[in-house]
Amino acid sequence: MPDLLGATNPVPSYDAPSVKITPPTPGGDANVQNVVDPDHVTRPDGKEGQQNSGDAANSFGARFDSNFMTFVQRLRGAQTLPETFLTVLQGQQIEVSSGIRSGFADEMAKFLDFLHMDESQLMSFLKNQVQSGSRFSGALFQMLRNAYNGTASELTKNDILQFVRRFGDYSSTTHIEDNLLRMTDEMTEALPGKWSSELTQVLAQLENGVDAGDREGNLKLLREQVFPLVSKYVSLTHDHGLARNLLSAMTLDVARYENGSPEGLLEAFRHLASSEVLPRELADVPDSELLRMLKETEFSKAADNNGFADSMAKLTHKALQGEDGVNTQDAFHNIMNAVLINESVYMPLQHIMLPLNWNGELMFSELWIDPDAERDEKGKRGKEDDDGPVQRVLIKMDIRSIGAFDVLIQNKGDGVSMLVTCPKSVAEHAPQVTQSLKNILTRNGLKAEQVQVAEQHRPLTVSQVFPKLFERMSGVNVKV
Repeated sequence: MPDLLGATNPVPSYDAPSVKITPPTPGGDANVQNVVDPDHVTRPDGKEGQQNSGDAANSFGARFDSNFMTFVQRLRGAQTLPETFLTVLQGQQIEVSSGIRSGFADEMAKFLDFLHMDESQLMSFLKNQVQSGSRFSGALFQMLRNAYNGTASELTKNDILQFVRRFGDYSSTTHIEDNLLRMTDEMTEALPGKWSSELTQVLAQLENGVDAGDREGNLKLLREQVFPLVSKYVSLTHDHGLARNLLSAMTLDVARYENGSPEGLLEAFRHLASSEVLPRELADVPDSELLRMLKETEFSKAADNNGFADSMAKLTHKALQGEDGVNTQDAFHNIMNAVLINESVYMPLQHIMLPLNWNGELMFSELWIDPDAERDEKGKRGKEDDDGPVQRVLIKMDIRSIGAFDVLIQNKGDGVSMLVTCPKSVAEHAPQVTQSLKNILTRNGLKAEQVQVAEQHRPLTVSQVFPKLFERMSGVNVKV
């Protein structure tokens, strides 16, 4: 799997000093360094390939043995998102300071409008964030999960995964088309003279095709005009700059655009129905009705109404272009890096961001939830007569006038345990806070088994709270 976080593979011995060979020391000296240990594999340059692999989260050296280890390492270093985000918001507010371009100021004002909400708006915001972050939700995908976990046939599993991939690309059609238009437009700016003029004409045709929903026509334009034109330019000029990089990046989106065609999606769906992975009655549903059912999911509805995410994306784009100075650019770079880590393919948890202006108090929260906690390792739900597995939720909050909080909630059956680590000023009132939390749990029909409030000396880490993150360590995952 490619390292999407940008991790690199250091060349062995590139910056390492020359290896010094120490002659053996007689007399059984304890400092002898050249003894061969058959249980320990070493490299020719004396470095250890696993680099503290026993404690991946605490390893600070560059990882060159595994993409996953790089992910765990960077996850540990990405726990300052609330602090960074709050610093940016505190420095901006609604007022426009001198030196900020109007476009950035407008996007910041739109973004800050989302932060003002009451209790009903907060619940709606959270629900929308959860649904827009869960693409494969609903009864259909629950049936597919059950079928996948309940079959021993690799062919059936591959059929299910093929449909899921097609659905993922189909449901991302708007996003993919936006990417294709954006990259083509950036190519026109990267190419000189006649090359740019010719590509501009193709871009106009591509825009019309997107508006008309002509997927096949758009693919034909990309394959027969955009790719040959830019490839010819690169070949003749040996310009290995932006245009060539954009063309390489476009290749993946073109493949997804083709894979997400409605015809391919329907074919994969009907194949599952005919194989009895899905109810056979679905095979008789008309194509138009099937497409409507597959398109109008909770995810698509929430994504279409997720103005917060759209506003944040536009604000981040302008900030990374330097429209608010270097400091803001660096801050948003750190924010985007943390978001990419938290949304990585290695992250089995659902991650929700919640910036909020509550009664004039600015705060930023993050939530990590295990969506599969109610199922055992075989993918089955716990029995009704037992308490079931432990469900955990980690909430991190940074409140402008108070400080940082970590809230760990564990639920088993109807019993709830809570650990709250907070600033010293809040910990001094621990008995009152503890009782208030117990009252909240009781009012919501839950049994407060254990509630603890203590001063925060060291923030909780995601990998510490959710040890299942390390389950992927069992496989071979070497970086190339």
